[in-house]
Amino acid sequence: MQRLGVDQDTLLNGAYQEILPEQLSVDKEVTEENWFGQGSDRLAWFWRVNNAQESQKDAWMDEFYRVSWLKAKARWERWEEELFLVRHEMGWTVTWFKHEQEQWYQQWSQATKPGHRAYAYRQVQVWKRFAEDAEEKFKNDMLVVT
Repeated sequence: MQRLGVDQDTLLNGAYQEILPEQLSVDKEVTEENWFGQGSDRLAWFWRVNNAQESQKDAWMDEFYRVSWLKAKARWERWEEELFLVRHEMGWTVTWFKHEQEQWYQQWSQATKPGHRAYAYRQVQVWKRFAEDAEEKFKNDMLVVT
């Protein structure tokens, strides 16, 4: 920047930083519409420098910012939806464990042979423990109360 003749005030105001090699690569977000892993992409600092004269003239940059913002918003909405589903799945999992416990309890109560009763009772205990463990682990995050 100094070789380009930029004045000292511009250099010291902190808007410009050293450009790192990883910032010079073309983002797949620009070249490929729906690339896996776009959620961690970040615009390099030099794309966000507010240069009023240029940004007012440059429709391409306005479009670039708009598309980047819309993609980030879409990623956020997909993440919210996924979180909503996972929280419900936690409740459904506990419900399933309790259902299995009840099914094995029915088997236990109807079994006539000691070996069958012992196996069914053991299964009741296994599914009960699964349900209790899941409820304990999910209690702060689960949306569906069982």
